[in-house]
Amino acid sequence: MPDPRIRSCQTSARVLATLAALVLVAIAEAHDEDWRKLADRLPAFRGPIVTTGHGFPGSSRAAAGQSPTGVTLLSQVPLNNFAGNQAAGNDCWGYTSPSGREYAIIGLEAGFGFVEVTDPRNPVVVATIPGPSSPWHDVKVVGRYAYGVSEGGEGIQVMDLGSIDAGVVDLVRNSQVGGHTTTHNIVANEEAGTLYLAGGNVGNGGLIRMDLTDPTRPQILGGWTEMYVHDAQVVTWNSGPFAGREIAFCASGFNGGSTRTGLRIVDMTNPTNPVVISTLFYPDAGYSHQVWVGEDQRTLYLNDELDENTGISGETTTRVVDVSDLANPALAGTFSSGSAAIDHNLYVHGGLIYQANYRSGLRVFETSDPLRPTEIGFYDTFPSSDSANFNGAWSVYPFFESGTVVVSDIERGLFVFRVDPIRPTIIFETRSPLPALIAAGGGDTIEIGIRSLQTTLDAQTVEMVLGLPSGEIRVPGTESGDGLFSFSLPEVGCSGDVVFHFEARSTEGALFSLPEDPQTERYFARPVTAVELVLQDSFDAPGGWTVSGSASDGQWTRGVPVNAGRGDPPSDADGSGFAFVTDNDASNSGNSDVDNGQTTLISPTFDTAGGAVISYSYWFDTFGTFSAGDDRLRVEISFDDGATWAVVTDHLGSSSEWRDESFLVDASEGTAATRMRFTASDIEDQNIIEAGLDAFRVDRLICEETPPCSAADLAFPFGSLQTDDLLSFVEAPFDFNADLAVDIFDLIEFFGAFDAGCP
Repeated sequence: MPDPRIRSCQTSARVLATLAALVLVAIAEAHDEDWRKLADRLPAFRGPIVTTGHGFPGSSRAAAGQSPTGVTLLSQVPLNNFAGNQAAGNDCWGYTSPSGREYAIIGLEAGFGFVEVTDPRNPVVVATIPGPSSPWHDVKVVGRYAYGVSEGGEGIQVMDLGSIDAGVVDLVRNSQVGGHTTTHNIVANEEAGTLYLAGGNVGNGGLIRMDLTDPTRPQILGGWTEMYVHDAQVVTWNSGPFAGREIAFCASGFNGGSTRTGLRIVDMTNPTNPVVISTLFYPDAGYSHQVWVGEDQRTLYLNDELDENTGISGETTTRVVDVSDLANPALAGTFSSGSAAIDHNLYVHGGLIYQANYRSGLRVFETSDPLRPTEIGFYDTFPSSDSANFNGAWSVYPFFESGTVVVSDIERGLFVFRVDPIRPTIIFETRSPLPALIAAGGGDTIEIGIRSLQTTLDAQTVEMVLGLPSGEIRVPGTESGDGLFSFSLPEVGCSGDVVFHFEARSTEGALFSLPEDPQTERYFARPVTAVELVLQDSFDAPGGWTVSGSASDGQWTRGVPVNAGRGDPPSDADGSGFAFVTDNDASNSGNSDVDNGQTTLISPTFDTAGGAVISYSYWFDTFGTFSAGDDRLRVEISFDDGATWAVVTDHLGSSSEWRDESFLVDASEGTAATRMRFTASDIEDQNIIEAGLDAFRVDRLICEETPPCSAADLAFPFGSLQTDDLLSFVEAPFDFNADLAVDIFDLIEFFGAFDAGCP
């Protein structure tokens, strides 16, 4: 038998030969649109980070950021808030950390910027990773790594997002292999965990698959090198003869010659032997620029970047392609916003098309008829003109679970939006917080509001769906007027957390849910039979809290708030008169905040074994530029008496009021050595930071079921004999008398025990 190590070496030799074949020549022909983009360059807009309520300079819709078209501007991060004297923005993407915090990534002329948008009204610049100077940067995320490319060189910039929640993004390396240095676009199939280069200086500028066996050192694996690929989407196909195959939809070629611009569909499952499935040329083509497949994998939308600018089309024109048969794609139509602007990058999510269209900004279309998308929202990031020039909105990222949408703008930086398209829907309104705790024995009532928009609610279909370890329970809603529905919860026992969601249908039969997709997201509630107070502190007396920190001024102080101005709380939160506040000094009214560092407040040790609820009131008032991204009130917990800490949350932005906060400690985490830590930070020296803490409380959760009172006590709740016990035995009789047979005698003895009752 041949030595497997020798076979492995032979395989490696074949891979090296493939690499050598891929490293052909740098692209000699410039991209058709490049000189036009450079000719249209305008100075970057500069200013502070702008949040709702502070006005939006440079926009025609400055009043509270509101757009009358279903899109609301929540915040804007101009380019000067990123390090490195950035003169232009370009592409954007997004990342959600394992904790659920959301981050926008924007390509800059000299690198990449990372912005936390978990609170979309108060974005925080986390980091700027420097890169080569170029108007073109592109970035995608696979796993915990962001991969950035540029036409300025340095190959692939590998950026580690593993510590981004702590405010750290690491540039692992600028990876250059096989002669690769420059790239126009980078493509990821996140489902398959694969990464591709498009428009690089290797492989004839084709679509090149990278090997991510070591995600920090991407290696060239193979590719489709017949022609230049400007951009592509690579997806795992889910139906038909290509089910399970990795299919690339390539915006490829140039006008003229043998590489006519158009759409190529390529099977990239084996990157060393890609197979062209089909090609589509469409009439009135300028430059096939970017494509995206609809969620049903039957329709594709294609942006042509030069048909408007060169006069081929008189208005924004996006092609609709039927790809239900990959071997025979067909042009099915076009759609337009009616503007003269150039369509650039678009993405499809949640039945909507989000399109960044240069001077006409963000355009949103609904796809109930995927062949004829209808515009239902827009926000113009370049309000002075809608002409067919290369300024304004470059790209859009609509895939955050929260629904936040970000747009990268060449001159104006990063925009953060909420999109509320007007379409038939049933709206669930949680008019009071949903419970985190419910009575294990039942009897609790939950109330929500439900209203309909452009449709009619069928009130008989309103249900609360409870998921228990033993199965699903549906609780009908009782209508109580003014759109309110109440739900009376049954006994759920102590077998584990209850997951729940709400459902309702329109009179046409359409199903709506809260959360929107209960297959991936539900609410949780902890069943309890008792709640035991462990610790309650109003800070009206010393309670074992300790203060430390590096701040030169403004350390935590227990006392009566003196309200020295500049964002100080005017009083405490719970009425005791006392609280912990930062720099509680009436004589220091001109500088009463935290300065030049951090101040940390640590609780005494308390017991959370078995699970607990921790609640507190906090004050956090801020004002300044916040470009450092570190100024915040950080809340942490330790289960080992302070040896290690985990972040619970970061309070950001300005509350200017006491706010209540609470969270659950899971039974599997809680210990008798639990502590809390509250750190107020002032790192950016131009910022004003005022923090307060009050009404701290810890309640331990107890869930103890009553044991069965008799051998015939079979059904929850235990402790008494009832009809459910009879039904349980009748539905599933068993060897009640232990005579090794299930027969009439078991039934007789069960009824005897049932008639005898509980002792």
